Amino acid sequence: MRAGYLCNNATLLEGEEKEGGYRIIGDPTEGALVVSARKAGVTQRLPRLDEIPFVAEEQYMATLHKGTDWNAIYVKGSPERVLRFCKSQLVRGSSEPLRSDEILAKAGEMAGEALRVLGMAYKLVPGDKKELNSEDLEGLTFLGLQGMIDPPRDEAIEAVQKCKRAGIRVVMITGDHAETAKAIAQQLGFSEDADRVLTGEDLSRMSDDALYEVVNTVSVYARASPEHKFRITTQLRRRGEIIAVTGDGVNDAPALKAADIGIAMGITGTEVSKEAADMILTDDNFASIVAAVEEGRHVYENIRKVILYTLPTNGGEALLVLGAILLAPFVPLFNPQLGGRLPIEPIQILYINLVDAVALALALIREPKEKGLLERPPRNPKERITDSPFFKKLTIVSLVMAVAGFLMFYLIGTGTPESLDELLLTQAQTAAFTTVILVHLCYFFTARSVTESAFTFSPFSNKWVLIGAATTLGLQLTIIYAPPFIGINPLRTAPLPAAWWITMIALALPMFFIIELEKWLTKRLGEGKRRKRRLFPQPS
Repeated sequence: MRAGYLCNNATLLEGEEKEGGYRIIGDPTEGALVVSARKAGVTQRLPRLDEIPFVAEEQYMATLHKGTDWNAIYVKGSPERVLRFCKSQLVRGSSEPLRSDEILAKAGEMAGEALRVLGMAYKLVPGDKKELNSEDLEGLTFLGLQGMIDPPRDEAIEAVQKCKRAGIRVVMITGDHAETAKAIAQQLGFSEDADRVLTGEDLSRMSDDALYEVVNTVSVYARASPEHKFRITTQLRRRGEIIAVTGDGVNDAPALKAADIGIAMGITGTEVSKEAADMILTDDNFASIVAAVEEGRHVYENIRKVILYTLPTNGGEALLVLGAILLAPFVPLFNPQLGGRLPIEPIQILYINLVDAVALALALIREPKEKGLLERPPRNPKERITDSPFFKKLTIVSLVMAVAGFLMFYLIGTGTPESLDELLLTQAQTAAFTTVILVHLCYFFTARSVTESAFTFSPFSNKWVLIGAATTLGLQLTIIYAPPFIGINPLRTAPLPAAWWITMIALALPMFFIIELEKWLTKRLGEGKRRKRRLFPQPS
């Protein structure tokens, strides 16, 4: 207990005991040693003269303290490393020959119970000894083992399961004993991945090419140093994996830099690790990383929704104007007066784009998370938003919108050619303009999800969708029927007969159902392909 208390850089805040534990400053493992010593009544501090700080590669720490007649060296670290320095062991106050095998067997037994195990040793040196170096550590007396439980948080266990469902592989790299690492991995739910553990000793014997061959099949590494962490990261990236690495120590900086995303601990992390990282985890909680992954997928999906809404609708407007230009030579055959008029005016297209951007696209950005975001496989980083499904949707929306606008304009314009005056022409354009707006609204409600049906979520789950749709429709009614817009009208609209709304809605509604049918067919075809791959797997 004294060895763990003195060979220690953690401190206990006096008067800061909290229910179920203590408040400590420093490394949690060292804090546990201070607390255990305090509970055992070991509180005497001996002045420290020198120190060999803990280094992950060496796996031990040593301190030199001033005593009354003799000075004392205390050492703590991995049992295997500490035993190399020892020549004897203390048993009931008497020095006896060292029984390393027996001690290591006990350490392995404790590690198998998911305990983090440390070995303690000491040595008395002359009182004039003021400095400490590694040569002074030969001939130590082994004092015993201390085991502490560092169970994974409940949210960490749940987070690992979420990662599995999301297609994210979790790899544990620890300095703990192999049996401890295996036990913790099993608690975390690594299941079959926990059976195979590579130690730092194994890694040191392996070449980079040998590690490359097995790095995709091993998820638990024990007694690993920062150098091993860097090698594992490098070989995983060589495999083409997208890697996020966590770290808190100075020596973790190379691995943090080598990863695609380096994540430093904000509470226990050193300034060097924070500088090397791409992001800092302020609560040091693994579950926060998984929450960030979910949030990232949510943000990406909403951006994708806006793009998949905006570009196809713009395509429909462009196709409507282009089609009118291409059909211009044939229109006089039906009605000469329609030959020089577009179905919708350029100013009206600008108005549609403005309303789209403010009232509708911004509402899609506020769309809440879809269910099952973490159930989907990771997205291929080489995948483009403008992929085959995008162009399919672009074609469908553009055609439906252009056809609806054309039909509304030419049905009205060719209905009574002998009485077609300027007002009726303006009404025909207004009807086509309004039909395009209604098509936008129908597509808007189904664009809330790229893959899932609009019938699977509540229309009230995003109030901004309802507000955006109401605003768009309200503005359209205003510019058509409000007195200030009748007569002098920059948008060139005219009031429409109420009966025309039935035709306009009938032309716009197919957009909603066609896109819903497209999503249903795409989903069914995708399920069929996955089922076929399961039944008839391709040879590797």
